[in-house]
Amino acid sequence: MTLLGAPVMKGKAQDMAIQHKIDDLSRALERLQHLHAHDALAILKNSLAIPKLLYLLRTSECYDNPLLSQFDDTLRKGLTTILNVDISDQWLQASLPVGHGGLEIRSARMLAPSAFLVSAASRLSLQQAILPDSIRTLTDQSTESAESSWADLANSPKPAAETHHIQKVWDGLVATNFKSAILSRARCTVDRARLLAASSPHSGDWLHAPPITAVGLRLSDEAVRFAVAHRLGSKACEPHTCVCGKAVDGRGLHGLSCPEAPRDNNVTAISATSCGELSNAHRCRQSMNQSV
Repeated sequence: MTLLGAPVMKGKAQDMAIQHKIDDLSRALERLQHLHAHDALAILKNSLAIPKLLYLLRTSECYDNPLLSQFDDTLRKGLTTILNVDISDQWLQASLPVGHGGLEIRSARMLAPSAFLVSAASRLSLQQAILPDSIRTLTDQSTESAESSWADLANSPKPAAETHHIQKVWDGLVATNFKSAILSRARCTVDRARLLAASSPHSGDWLHAPPITAVGLRLSDEAVRFAVAHRLGSKACEPHTCVCGKAVDGRGLHGLSCPEAPRDNNVTAISATSCGELSNAHRCRQSMNQSV
């Protein structure tokens, strides 16, 4: 049984609702493959992935439904195809918010308890006003179960009562815990530095920028592939020998510091022009001071 599009109880109706979302996602991912990678990533992040599932996560007690793992697997495989980057081992980081070093392609399993608890907290006052006294004092077992699932993910005490209606607060504690777990499992100093850099302020601003060609904000497919690969630590190229003679591994990080690597002539020209304008302005000020 469903009410306003949300399954009232666990069971067949809930499974059918989630499976319908998985089918919609699969169909959308097939079509997104025909777009530029930057366009597809922006649409997937902001419209077609978790945003399409969020209503169900908030209104139905589905945080422990195994079909959410199938939704995540479908999303991960589609994202790998769209970006042309294998993120099988980096899915956990990719599913984190941008500020925590991820791509903000959120995992349904990770987000579900937080979404349900926010909904429960937001409706509590209205629910208490509607229900009769004989029912009002009963314990909501679904909320207790959701809090238990959330605690397993967050490994943290519950947030303050006045913030229970804010999803970012609940979800932020979960994301912080997973970010710490990823940092603790970093295999070397390079991985740790990458994770810290990916979560530093403004390092992921390009993920929030709309891909508009007219104002120079759309990245090429290759630029998106390398940006995602370097952010997540995925394979970016085949191992080879650089023109400078040094070996380059699959991550391709050597090109960021190689003196023989090609540079962007547009950036060089802009820098030279800016320096020239500053130099001319400085000479003008000197001439004015001398004349005075």
